[in-house]
Amino acid sequence: MYSITGFVDNTHTLSEINLKTASETLQNRGGTGSGILFEQNNSFRIGLANQQYATIDLNTNINQPLTSSCGLYTVSLNGTIYNYIELRETLIKYGIIFKTLTDTEVLLECYKKWGHRMFENLDGSFSFALLDRKLNQLLISRDPIGTKPLFYHKKKEFYAFASEIKALLSYPTIDKKININAISTYFRYGYFAGNDTIYQDIYQFKKGTITVIDLHSGNSYDSPILIPSKHTAEEPAKNENEVIERVEELLTESILKRNIAEVPSGILLSSGYDSATLAAILQKNQSKRIKTFTVGFENSKFNEAPKAKKIASHLKTKHKELYFTQKHAVEILEKLPSIFEEPIGDSGALTFLFIAQSVHQEVKMLLGAEGGDVLFGGYKSYAKALKINALTHRVPSYLKSTFNLLLNFAPAKTQEVVNSDNLITKYQAINACFTHQEIQKLLNNSNYYTVKAKKGEKNLKDLMEYDFENYLPNSLLYKSDKCLMYYGIDNRDAFLKADLVSYLSKLDSDWFLNKHMLSNITHKYVPEQLMDYAKKGFTLPLPLWLKTCFKTYIESYLNADQLNKHQLLNVAEVLRIKSAFYANSNINNAKKIWLLLQFQMWHEKWG
Repeated sequence: MYSITGFVDNTHTLSEINLKTASETLQNRGGTGSGILFEQNNSFRIGLANQQYATIDLNTNINQPLTSSCGLYTVSLNGTIYNYIELRETLIKYGIIFKTLTDTEVLLECYKKWGHRMFENLDGSFSFALLDRKLNQLLISRDPIGTKPLFYHKKKEFYAFASEIKALLSYPTIDKKININAISTYFRYGYFAGNDTIYQDIYQFKKGTITVIDLHSGNSYDSPILIPSKHTAEEPAKNENEVIERVEELLTESILKRNIAEVPSGILLSSGYDSATLAAILQKNQSKRIKTFTVGFENSKFNEAPKAKKIASHLKTKHKELYFTQKHAVEILEKLPSIFEEPIGDSGALTFLFIAQSVHQEVKMLLGAEGGDVLFGGYKSYAKALKINALTHRVPSYLKSTFNLLLNFAPAKTQEVVNSDNLITKYQAINACFTHQEIQKLLNNSNYYTVKAKKGEKNLKDLMEYDFENYLPNSLLYKSDKCLMYYGIDNRDAFLKADLVSYLSKLDSDWFLNKHMLSNITHKYVPEQLMDYAKKGFTLPLPLWLKTCFKTYIESYLNADQLNKHQLLNVAEVLRIKSAFYANSNINNAKKIWLLLQFQMWHEKWG
């Protein structure tokens, strides 16, 4: 686990001091080392920097960037190559001699041996920059699922990258300007979709991509990481038992690979199927008791801790309950603008930061089941979108005029959902925080990011694919990595192995209805009566807290004086939304207030 930054500068503007300054912005708690590389000649200056939080080979004398013994190649890696032991053994057979036990050196030697074809052999969660002095190129890449964040800024004769936006903002050649369209996207989805960020000319590095920069000219090109055939060739069996058995095998392999570490580790356990399956499989394959952690709330409506405790007791894990109080929530809320360089739309960031704060002295790596609902079809909004889409197509022609007349009396969001022209846009409208009209009133601009529907999108798998490409990397994985990284904890997403993802993608939608397949696996380990079909996954009591412990912040930030400082939002509309929340503090109104509050807190710090 690392944080990286660097640049290729053909204008000879940046210095080694600029590189050090950018790297220092990435120093979080628990670091075990740091390093920089700075080289220059008549054509270019290149810098690579790394902040290290080692989980493999804890020898602190081995820091990144790491240079090969031949001196031709240097790499700066964020993440973990999970199959590095097997790759190391293969490379040794070719006569390669290693000087460390790190996965970083394995990655370097894989490139020396296979070049770009190395991606056919990698099972990892990564973003990295690799300097090839032989070809005078810098290669930058991010894994195909997008588990490790990476951002970049690009202009003529200059390219910079970093694990966190704040490192890019520290470079004097990068201006801090707000991306107005991205603000619309934020209020629509609650996260920044596509490759946009809140800042103009700073972008999310596209997952599953390789960028190659020619050092002398500064020219670059992008190419996709091709998923090797060994990950995609397997076809599912026809027999139900065989399919479930194979998925369990792939799950087990994914979980065990992602548990490789030389530091204390633990598991986030809720009362739901994803984390219960993760804990059960890992405990079955270990002799020692694994550590599990769950979050509890004083409000019984949101408290899953007793249910999670029963699962932990059944699995015989070493379990700990972490109770998240309003006092904790206020302390963490105040930190959010310093931790996130963009407004954070997912209030679950508070919970993840509370977990990290509570356990960082005890563990340095956490396994989570993030992405389980996307892979196994667990979101309730999937069923809702499919039901509404089917309903709108079944209205008889002679009733359509009456149906449309009645629809005019429905809430604006309902109208937008029903009137959306395909399954994906209906799903987007269901999950939207603000309707199109509300964004227009709030910003006088509703040019938010949209995903074009593919022909024939009509079933559950299409919705799962949409979330896999958008919501999973841009919101869920980004949030969990950022929060745990702040406290020096390596975040491992136990289900996200290419083989498993590929196999599941080939199964029909029926396999995923009501989490049919995963529940069959879970109940091999955990009795059905212990499971919670309505689990909330560490969902905090947001409406209640906004009315109580967060109310002071609402009044401090969502008032006319504060809003007029930047004039990016329609003041009257914000005040109307605030009044509507106080009158009816349902979850939809609470989400709107949260997004507005986070935008205001972010702007005060970074705007």
